[in-house]
Amino acid sequence: MSRRRALLCSLDGVRPDAIQAAETPTLNRLLREGAFTWEARTVMPSVTLPCHTSMLRGVEPARHGITTNTFQPLARPVPSLLEAAKDQGRTTGFFFNWEQLRDLAAPGKLDVSLMFADCHSAAGDAHVAEAACAYSERLDFDLLFVYFGWPDECAHRYGWMSGEYLDAIANADACLGQVLATLERLGRAVETTTLVCSDHGGHERTHGTEMDEDMLIPWILHGPGVPVGREIRGEVRIQDTCVTLADALGLTPAPQWEGRVVTEAYG
Repeated sequence: MSRRRALLCSLDGVRPDAIQAAETPTLNRLLREGAFTWEARTVMPSVTLPCHTSMLRGVEPARHGITTNTFQPLARPVPSLLEAAKDQGRTTGFFFNWEQLRDLAAPGKLDVSLMFADCHSAAGDAHVAEAACAYSERLDFDLLFVYFGWPDECAHRYGWMSGEYLDAIANADACLGQVLATLERLGRAVETTTLVCSDHGGHERTHGTEMDEDMLIPWILHGPGVPVGREIRGEVRIQDTCVTLADALGLTPAPQWEGRVVTEAYG
């Protein structure tokens, strides 16, 4: 049996309709070759740290208790996907450029954790991709998490659906393409389940509401066992990300996780 690997890519603040409007050849290929929905839903409050905590810890904010972009230790701990992978003998890498995400894994649960304090430019996202590629040459990751923060920062500056915002998404798409090309060259792509999603959307120059513009997120799955060009019709929630990737990796799920495996993505 081939080795099971996973790549989770988070595109901060990227609305589904923005992907459809931007130049995204990498995401378009994953859409053609994998399963997807434009109607996955994030959690309230629809802001970055609560949403990523649900993405990685598989529970609602009411359970994990993170309701702002300031981390508070969980009163009742819930292991993240990164922690579960490390505890079950997998090699983990975490590459990001928004420093508040540092608590998505407890100390000692990451083989590599690299943060560039620059989510304020396209170059910041490029640095994340370059680091993920460089370290993939050195370490044989089972679970790789990459986060691109410039689309959200750009939208706060210029507005969601602005030309600048769509350009930021195109840049993130190119950065993801660089990571995928590295995995292909290293012979790991055929073993890798790739899941691309966002944490939230946005409207005007803000987000955080229950409006569909803020709550709907893209959710794209690609890799072994995923049928080509399947549009997922069932409900998908951001907390399903954690459980679906754990299943793809062959991990024993944490009993606290409330998400589910998105079986509709597999046929």
